Amino acid sequence: MLKKIKVKMPNNGCVARTFNSSVYIYYATDYFRNEDGKPRTTRVLIGKKDEASGMLIPNDNYFDLFSVEIIIKERSVKNDKK
Repeated sequence: MLKKIKVKMPNNGCVARTFNSSVYIYYATDYFRNEDGKPRTTRVLIGKKDEASGMLIPNDNYFDLFSVEIIIKERSVKNDKK
């Protein structure tokens, strides 16, 4: 997981849960009714909410569900020490 990347929060199908003062975002992947006819959902954790910006810090599930590619630029660090 790349912790520096922040993305916009998905508009639909998200549920926020608070645990130890952190807000975790779940995305509903399946809607169904159980044997009693009550509506249920299957949810997957897609990341954590950044409190400062209100954006989502995504995990690997986010990139799998939304088919988003990450472009990582390599930084070349020159050591002038000899």
